[in-house]
Amino acid sequence: MAPNKNKESHSVTSHDVARAANVSQALVSRAFTGKGRISPETRARILKVAEDIGWHPNALARSVVTGDAPLVAVVTARLNFDWRAQVLSHLLRSIQAWHLKPLLFYAENDEDVDRLLEETMEWRTRGVIVMAGDIRARRAEAIISAGRFLATLNRPANHPDAFAVATDNRQGGVMAASHLIEEGRQKFLVMSGPQSNWASELRTQGFVDAIRSQGGSAAIWRNEAMTMEAGKECAAAFLALRHNEKPDAVFATDDALALGFMDGLRGQAHVPSDLSLLGFDNIAASAWLPYQLTTFEQPLDEMVGRIVHHIDLHQKKQLDTFHSTIPHRIGENGVVYCLPKIIRRATTRSPA
Repeated sequence: MAPNKNKESHSVTSHDVARAANVSQALVSRAFTGKGRISPETRARILKVAEDIGWHPNALARSVVTGDAPLVAVVTARLNFDWRAQVLSHLLRSIQAWHLKPLLFYAENDEDVDRLLEETMEWRTRGVIVMAGDIRARRAEAIISAGRFLATLNRPANHPDAFAVATDNRQGGVMAASHLIEEGRQKFLVMSGPQSNWASELRTQGFVDAIRSQGGSAAIWRNEAMTMEAGKECAAAFLALRHNEKPDAVFATDDALALGFMDGLRGQAHVPSDLSLLGFDNIAASAWLPYQLTTFEQPLDEMVGRIVHHIDLHQKKQLDTFHSTIPHRIGENGVVYCLPKIIRRATTRSPA
């Protein structure tokens, strides 16, 4: 009788494969894992029988038994941020290219990240990559003590044995200030996020300090959320200012703020004739024709490459050198800071 290929795979076990192929269950295991002695002919026959009766090995169950799960936990939140979604896509591709399986933990807001980090401990992963929220020192210690790696992107890891990589956000703010000063601008405004946002706050501090070092000052407008809607509200506040109070240079610590600001100004103020505008992140929409926003591009390839390199070191337990492609520095908190790059478009002028 021909094998029943329509038989549901969940009702078939490796024991059925062994009986149908007239071999031991140990040989079935060897055929699928590639470990242990087995002839090519026997392996081919076992694989053919398994296909005929509709059996597939449960990789997760096997890895739990062997303690060798190729899982990497990825913790993120609020993918409505275009740049964060872009990073996640790049990171997942890179993890899978190294024959690891990403296990995604998602929260609606950054405040829930600590709860997700606790949940990752219930899974036998090789480590955790954190893209959102703050990592508490005790949580970092629990992950490291369990023999897992901990890597963070654009935030400190708060543990000496963890790995943290970030855009040099502070230097990005300095570069933004220098660019606007070179244009000959004189009145400066920063549209920032909440002070709790680590990256945005560093960009703000870098910008303000650079302006002050040249004898100037910069107003700071903080927003609870870095969204286009918040940017439109900033535009309304800008338009309500007296003419002699209006800044002629605006730095938004997030592209969404900058794009919303431009939408709110349309028909009432002109960029860059009335004011210059700089964003940060180089999200896809910043290059669209209605915007053509001058912005800063985060070194995504470099940062993800460094995280994957750290995973490789953790697995091999040996030190290799990462070949950097862009300028970077090591901060006092152990974070590797990678330099962003300005993308010049239509919202700023040529230097004076």
